[in-house]
Amino acid sequence: MIKIFVNIFMFIICSCTLFLVLTLGLQSIHVNAVKFDPVSFDKLPLAILNSSNGYYELLADFSIDYGDETVIEKDMNSKDAKDIELGRNDSGLSIQVSCDSNDVCGTSLAPSDVKIHLVDKDISYDQIINSSIPTLELADNDCETKSIEDCANFDFSIPSNIAAQDYSIVLDMSFDEARWVYINPVKIK
Repeated sequence: MIKIFVNIFMFIICSCTLFLVLTLGLQSIHVNAVKFDPVSFDKLPLAILNSSNGYYELLADFSIDYGDETVIEKDMNSKDAKDIELGRNDSGLSIQVSCDSNDVCGTSLAPSDVKIHLVDKDISYDQIINSSIPTLELADNDCETKSIEDCANFDFSIPSNIAAQDYSIVLDMSFDEARWVYINPVKIK
């Protein structure tokens, strides 16, 4: 009987020791998340917003990489296109992306989706980036296998029942593990 208690006691001691060794050993192993740098702003294409009033050149404001650890970069040198006015009955509204030889625009980096939407002018850029606010979607283009230039080239319109006031217009290009966001003030008349 004593031999059985000793065996049970030894089994418990060995099990506890093994548990402690494994627990402490696994806790000491630390794996760093892989961080990828977002595409630099000098490699992002220019977006062109066309209207019957003319055209406006939009620069990317954010480049985001969703690797193991999300990295968000804001272009501190980005300047807004000035005095964008879009009409509710303007039938000539379109967006396109203009790539030059320095830009990352090849078909190997095809977006999954390109959206253009309006948000209230008082919404912060952080809220826009985190998609934590209501938006008025103007157009959404599912890219399938199209290149950046082909997918981000489409017509859109402003709903006739929207209030004539100041907004921010947002062009949002989503990739498998990245996102480029262009934000600019706009007056809807």
